[in-house]
Amino acid sequence: MRCCNIDWLEVYVLESNDRYPCNADYFRARGYFVKEREYGTRTYKEMFIIEDSHGNDWIEVRRNPASGNSDFTGLVPQSCHLRLVNQQCYVTDCVSRFREFMLLHDYQFQRIFRLDICYDFIYFDSGDRPDRFAKRYVEKKYRKINQCHLSAWADDNWNDFVWESLSWGSRTSMVSTKMYNKTKELSEPKKDKPYIRYAWFMSGLISNPLTGEVVHEDGSVEKPDVWRIEFSLKSSARDWLVIENQSGKRVYKSRIPHTLELFDSPDKLWQRFQDLAYHYFRFKVYEEGQRKDRCKDKILFYWNHDRQFMKIDTLPPSSKPDRDDMILLRRLKQYKLLHLDPKIQDACAAIIDAIKRGELRRISPHQINLEAEALQRVIAMKMGGNPDDAITLVARVIELLQRKEIF
Repeated sequence: MRCCNIDWLEVYVLESNDRYPCNADYFRARGYFVKEREYGTRTYKEMFIIEDSHGNDWIEVRRNPASGNSDFTGLVPQSCHLRLVNQQCYVTDCVSRFREFMLLHDYQFQRIFRLDICYDFIYFDSGDRPDRFAKRYVEKKYRKINQCHLSAWADDNWNDFVWESLSWGSRTSMVSTKMYNKTKELSEPKKDKPYIRYAWFMSGLISNPLTGEVVHEDGSVEKPDVWRIEFSLKSSARDWLVIENQSGKRVYKSRIPHTLELFDSPDKLWQRFQDLAYHYFRFKVYEEGQRKDRCKDKILFYWNHDRQFMKIDTLPPSSKPDRDDMILLRRLKQYKLLHLDPKIQDACAAIIDAIKRGELRRISPHQINLEAEALQRVIAMKMGGNPDDAITLVARVIELLQRKEIF
C-alpha cells in the first residue's frame, strides 16, 4: 500500500524554430481545445491551457517573453514554460504523456523548472503516527540531518499545541521538505481536491474516497488523518549522483541527468522519493552531550539501506549576468562588428548566444580560463567545425580578454 505521486511538474523549453510560434492558434489548428487568458504574467505575454481528449485541463503554456531577447534574464523569443495542471499530475502515465506532447511539437527540453514529489500515508513503516512524531520532534526528542532551518504551524489549543505542518529549507534551497496533515488541508472548502482522495482510494490507503473512511477487516470503521511528506525540487537541481557505500563511506560513482525520464513510472517515482528521503528526511534520537553522528537513527521507513541511493546535485551559481557579464556581452558585440575575420566573428556570436541561454557560468576576466573547455564545446557545436579550430578560436578570444581588447 503506497501512495506516491507528483504534485507539481513544470519544465523550461524552447519552441522549435520550424514550428515557432507555438501560440494558442497553432494548437487550435491542430485540433486541440484551448482556453486562452486575456493577460499573461510578468515574464510571459501569453498564457493558455490545452485540454486533453476528455475535455479536462491538461497543460498550461506560458510563452512569448515580455523581455524579448533579454541579456539579463537569458530568455529568447522561443522561451516557454509548460506545466501539468495539478489534477493531471495524479494520472499514472502523466510524465510519459507530457514527454510525448513535447516530442510531438518539437519542444527543445532545457531543464525541469520545478518538480514536487509527495508521499501520502497514515502511519510510518515503523508504526509511528506522524502527528505524534511531529510533536516529539518539536519537543527536541529528535534532530534532523540536513536542512535544519525549520518552519512550523500548529493549532494553539488550551492544553497543547497540535502540530499540523513542519517545513525544512529556505525559499532559495534547491530542495525543500515538508510534512503536513493533508486531510485537514483538504477539509477546507477552497482547497478540496477530490482527485487526491481518489488516489488514496486507488492505492488502498482509504476505503471510501467520498468520506475518507477506512474499513478494517473486523468491520470497524475509522476516519484517520492522512499526512503527506513532500519534496520540492527547484530549477537549480542539475544531476543525480549515484552513491555506493564502500567500507562505511559514501562514494559518488556517476552522474545521471535530471530529466523527466527519471520519473516516468510509479517505480521510478518511488525510487526518487527514497533517494530524497534518505538525505532530506533523516532524523537522529537526541542524546544530550553526544555528537549528532554518534546518536542512533530514528527509524521511520523500512527499505534496503544497502542499495544504491542517488543524491541530487545543484547547478553552478546563477547564470544571470552581473555587471561584468553585461559589459562583456556589449564589448563582444562591438568586437564582432568591428573584426574582419569571419571565424572570430562566429566565435564571438557563439559565446554571446551561450551566455544568453545560460549554458555557461558567469564569465569575467578573472574566471575566463576556467570556462575554456565549455567555450570550446559551445563554439564547436554552434559552428559545426573542427574541434581544433574551436580551441584556436577560444585561445584567441581569451587572449583578447586578458589583454583587455574586448573587456
